[in-house]
Amino acid sequence: MDGKKLDLLAGLILALWSTGGALADPPARGEDAPACSATADSLYKACSFDVGDTLFTAIANCRNLGAEAARERCVDSARATREDDAAMCRDVRDARRATCELLGEDRYAPDPLKARAGAMIDPSSIPAVHAPNPYVSLAAGRTFVFRAGQNGEETGVVHVTGAVREIRGVACRVVADVAVELATDGGGAHYTPLEVTDDWLAQDGAGNVYYCGELSRSYEDGVLRDLDGSFEAGRDSAKAGYLVKAAPAIGSAHRQEFALGEAEDVVRYLDLHASPSGAEGGENAAFPCNRACLKTLESTALEPGQAEHKYYRPGIGVVLTVGLEDGAPSGDRETLVCEGDSLAVLHSSKCGIEDADALLGALCRLEPDAFCPR
Repeated sequence: MDGKKLDLLAGLILALWSTGGALADPPARGEDAPACSATADSLYKACSFDVGDTLFTAIANCRNLGAEAARERCVDSARATREDDAAMCRDVRDARRATCELLGEDRYAPDPLKARAGAMIDPSSIPAVHAPNPYVSLAAGRTFVFRAGQNGEETGVVHVTGAVREIRGVACRVVADVAVELATDGGGAHYTPLEVTDDWLAQDGAGNVYYCGELSRSYEDGVLRDLDGSFEAGRDSAKAGYLVKAAPAIGSAHRQEFALGEAEDVVRYLDLHASPSGAEGGENAAFPCNRACLKTLESTALEPGQAEHKYYRPGIGVVLTVGLEDGAPSGDRETLVCEGDSLAVLHSSKCGIEDADALLGALCRLEPDAFCPR
């Protein structure tokens, strides 16, 4: 495809885009428009421009391929990608509008962390002075090991460190959350990182836990690829949310985080006396609910159609996460296999870790401040 044809194609796409094509701008909304829906529409417009930018950047790269056939294939691929991206923009917009229907149209203001700063407690006072939230403990040392993957090859370790990070004048506990994949060969067990996250959590005097932010690092083939999902309340318009309340009202819902385009998780409380269904794979044998778990539905508009049922056992925390796709169980499960008050629990037989020292070594390399001996 020669330069003139590429110019003609680009001009045609731009004309369609600006005059009512698939990415046409939605009707304008005034200042008195419902805030939540107006936000969804503004973000749809931003997404549309991003799709256009990606398309024309791809076409620019197509121009620099040597063979005409390669240039034609490149343009065809760019157009197909553009259609997929445009569809995702629409799906995310619709998911955000559904969130508005669930939570209402009010502006998400003020930041609950800032508004409640005076009610926050020192994390070091948990549990000696203040009781921990029944579903998420911020007591330093608490350690949880999860298993996931079709054959249980993925291991997740959540460790409540003794460190704090001050955010918006609030002391937020640093919780290290690392997911690794086990590989074995003649040299023994090896752990490859999948995701490494620092969660920053705070608690108020009533026991509610707030999500102050997170630093999330995603890996592919053991190589750091992106920091997607990272946010910090008070930076770049991001705001905190409630991770989980101490006394959730069934049927209620709220934001867990608010950083548009990065972190938009929402939780809805479904049942205080729940057990997982047969369709979800049944109980976690190591930590059964026995109809005593808090069941939640947790989702983000950034991943339309994807969601999770989480089961929280009072006094322990999350014991089971069930993946959902379009409302039905997807077959993905993450189960709690053991828990304790220090990293020493990793050596316990109940954790079933093939080589705890190898795992601790991998964790130390990935998160020195949290997992290296001192």
